[in-house]
Amino acid sequence: MEFCGSATNFDVGDVADYYAKPVRLFADPFRGGRNKLVFCETFSREGLPTFANNRFRLRTAQRLPQRSFTFYQSYALFRKDGKPLSPLYEKDPKWNFGRPVADSHYKACLYAGINIASLEPVDGRGEWRYSVGVSSSGLELSDDVWMSRFLLQRVAEDFGLDVSFEKGQTSLWLDAENIPQDIKLRIVDDLVSQFVVKQHKPVQVRNLASNIVLCNLQQDLDPYVLCKKVMEVWSKVI
Repeated sequence: MEFCGSATNFDVGDVADYYAKPVRLFADPFRGGRNKLVFCETFSREGLPTFANNRFRLRTAQRLPQRSFTFYQSYALFRKDGKPLSPLYEKDPKWNFGRPVADSHYKACLYAGINIASLEPVDGRGEWRYSVGVSSSGLELSDDVWMSRFLLQRVAEDFGLDVSFEKGQTSLWLDAENIPQDIKLRIVDDLVSQFVVKQHKPVQVRNLASNIVLCNLQQDLDPYVLCKKVMEVWSKVI
């Protein structure tokens, strides 16, 4: 499908024509029936991946190991005027704020075929966190994360609310149950070097009994880039 780059912040110079190539189908929870949501990669007229097509770069990366991933995504719901959600009654507990939206989003993800695994309220009015995974493919996990974000914005729109991915803690959990402790420590050290030292961001890398966890990640980060960097570190050490 051809689309206009000037209307989507894709254009560079006088180049305005780009192409969307279908790569995955999701069941459409809004229209139902045989309708599908079509997930695409973007390419230039010459067939080259666009600057935003990090999915292509992860897909074509060589000799990256397959590991089990779980991604935790945080978000906050706001009214259209930018104010946080308010209780219907003073006695309402704060963890009830936005529950119809959160539950509807969870069901929409299940209907679409997204591997959504959990949902929980967090501190604050209208703040929630859900997880995607466990997945043995960083590519599949990242597809599910991006589509889950789209579905969340679409569901919130039906409720007359806005979504912000700037609050809360987003994290990536890596299965390291069968990795020797000395290898795990080397992986942790390399992840600290990659995500904390080089990027100068308050990312935390935790070495748990059976997992390695990257915490305090930027909430709206591109999971394709994240998974590619993590797997490159893993491949280097192993």
